[in-house]
Amino acid sequence: MENFEFYFSELKQRLSENTKIVGREGKVIRYDESSAPNPLMTVFPHSENDVAETVKYCREKGLKCFCQSGGHNWRVRNHKSIDVVICMRTLNNISIDEATQIVTLGGGTIIGELVEAVTAKKLEVGKSPYLKYLMRPTGVCNTVGVLGTLLHGGTGRYTGKYGLGIDNLVSINLVDATGKLYQNVDETADPELWWAVRGAGSSFGIVTQATIKAYPQSNDGLSWNCTMAFTNPSISEIEEILKAVDKTHMEENMSLLCSFACLSQGVPSLVVTAWYYGPEHRAEKAWERLLDPSLKHTVKNAAMLPANKLNEGNDSFCAMGSRKPSLGMGIERLDPAAFLEIWDLWTEFTKNEGAGGSAILIERFPKAKTLSVSDDATVFPHSHRGIAYEVVCFPIYKDKTLDVKAQALAQSIRDIWVQKCGDPRKPRCYGACAGFDEPLENIFGGKERVEKLMKIKKKWDPENYWGALLDIPCI
Repeated sequence: MENFEFYFSELKQRLSENTKIVGREGKVIRYDESSAPNPLMTVFPHSENDVAETVKYCREKGLKCFCQSGGHNWRVRNHKSIDVVICMRTLNNISIDEATQIVTLGGGTIIGELVEAVTAKKLEVGKSPYLKYLMRPTGVCNTVGVLGTLLHGGTGRYTGKYGLGIDNLVSINLVDATGKLYQNVDETADPELWWAVRGAGSSFGIVTQATIKAYPQSNDGLSWNCTMAFTNPSISEIEEILKAVDKTHMEENMSLLCSFACLSQGVPSLVVTAWYYGPEHRAEKAWERLLDPSLKHTVKNAAMLPANKLNEGNDSFCAMGSRKPSLGMGIERLDPAAFLEIWDLWTEFTKNEGAGGSAILIERFPKAKTLSVSDDATVFPHSHRGIAYEVVCFPIYKDKTLDVKAQALAQSIRDIWVQKCGDPRKPRCYGACAGFDEPLENIFGGKERVEKLMKIKKKWDPENYWGALLDIPCI
């Protein structure tokens, strides 16, 4: 099993000339190292056929393989058993049909590459997300894989205008668990698989290519972005800020990100980033509750920015490495008492050496567009599409001896969200943010949907080979 030279020599003969294969010393560092694979080999494919041949070889040799593009998801199950990582970053080609406004992208494309490509054509895509995987007080991250986030839903700044990422998916190419490549998979080609892939995509194969919808830019592509920081806020100030967030009416061209984060000199702060796709005067009217001077923000930075500049300055928040065993949920309300309890738990954890970068995130998007899609159109249910807030607990640290404390923190905060900010009888969780033990019913919206998903899984992956990110057992 550990004979790298043997596997290398055999596999290399089956792949195209420019495909690169490296051993343990060349592995790609992931965003979260707490559950990162330590593969015997990492393959950098040069074509879709290289991906298919690598999977075939792994199955023949009894090796477990795992696919990654940006490498930002923390949810890698059974990571110690993964022998081969297929790093898709070499498949990052992008083509744009301006006439049909359709974008075709390789499975290794990252957010920054996609945004730059469509902005150059004066277009935009339905997911330039406040990504679900990152600590990002000031916005999005360029280095996250597009398909990794899209296939599990795909929310972001443009959700109010264009809906979820999966709602803008036109077709995919997919390598299944036997190594067979299927091209142009869509609702016509396979209605059941198309239903399942849109929300649970990583459980059915490796998506080597996708086509998605694009849209003409509005307001010359400029949007208003305002970050306000409230350093060391009092209890009453936290309550007032959360009330302002909760009472703001969300129009389709708005999105909001709040975070508990330690800013300069480790001072606990509440950071609010409000976004509006339109002119400044309309933005200020839409966000007037949060812009109220009585809230006494410590820092306020507002600017009109093009789409390809919104992410600048955020790379430090997206750095690879360290341990980030995060956990998220969907909630109905911002209960002030609950979030004050969370504030205390979070600030206490940040006092641990090296844990000052830990954060709590609150995201809010308009949901009318996402709810306009039929409930049975995708595995992503209406009960999740209409959730008021998405929230994530991000413990961030380097010392693995903090793992137990980090897991306890995330679980405690999850319990508060479930019991005090939603319906404890029906917890809801965004798939990409779920913990390892989150019941599938909480991710996919109930027993019937899970049973349907399992039946489709049994057809496409009867041995549950693709169980590293979303472990969906067959029935």
